[in-house]
Amino acid sequence: MLEALTATQPTAVAPQYRVLNATDAALVWVLKWSGDADHVIAHKLGTMPTRVADILAENTHVGSRDQATRMISRG
Repeated sequence: MLEALTATQPTAVAPQYRVLNATDAALVWVLKWSGDADHVIAHKLGTMPTRVADILAENTHVGSRDQATRMISRG
């Protein structure tokens, strides 16, 4: 009998996600203010939605919101 195709393979490699730096964190704010959802931002930056949520909750990259504001005001 054939095995189900949905079975998890023990040799499967977990996907790799980027770790966001300070510039990426400011970009998260800009993208959020532009109307993108958290999961869309995560996909654009190649990271996990939880990392985006941590930035928006200011749990990580404290000050990135101010940096994003400065980026927009220069532009």
